[in-house]
Amino acid sequence: MMRTRGMTLLELMIAIAIVGMMVSLAVVGISKPLDGQREATATRELWSSALRARQRAIATNQPVRIVVEDNVLLPDGTRKRVARWERLTCDNDFDNNTCPRDACTGTTCRASPECCSETGPDIVIPDSMTATPVHGLCFLPGSARAVKSLDCMRGQLDNVAALTAAAPGNIQLNFSVKSGRPRSLLMVEPLTGLASLLDCDSVRATQAPVAECTAAPPPP
Repeated sequence: MMRTRGMTLLELMIAIAIVGMMVSLAVVGISKPLDGQREATATRELWSSALRARQRAIATNQPVRIVVEDNVLLPDGTRKRVARWERLTCDNDFDNNTCPRDACTGTTCRASPECCSETGPDIVIPDSMTATPVHGLCFLPGSARAVKSLDCMRGQLDNVAALTAAAPGNIQLNFSVKSGRPRSLLMVEPLTGLASLLDCDSVRATQAPVAECTAAPPPP
């Protein structure tokens, strides 16, 4: 009568190690596409938020800016980096050069809710994505002229030189090396505030290369 041979401890450990490796590879294979999907969603939502902010600045004759904040508590109990637009209140109703209120300079409306008349929805920024360059992008009242200024050029709306110097240019949205996604550019026309999105791996970027797309990525 033949006796069946069981597995030794060493063989069992090797089998467990192989299974663990296969599971790890499967998880990596699944998570990378998910990370890419989150990055693509956040990128499009930032672009949409810029378009909405511009529209609100024109319609309300108040400055509307985009802010990016870390460690924000979300309804599901997690803490994430988020972006949103904020419409700033003024010190008076007849001069939009007093926006934001004097007491509200240098702060966001999440910290000081009284500083805002209206806010947009939170956009969750994935850990593999850098959206900090969008922080402080502001659309000025009425004209929706675009500047990079958290205080929306308060008191300088008639200073053409200062407004020109504060033009945002092409705002880079970078992604981690692990993600493997080429950067995107939020291209904001300074005089009108119109924003367009350029993905650096798109046909458009290939046909008309932009300096920010062809330059080496910044250090992490």
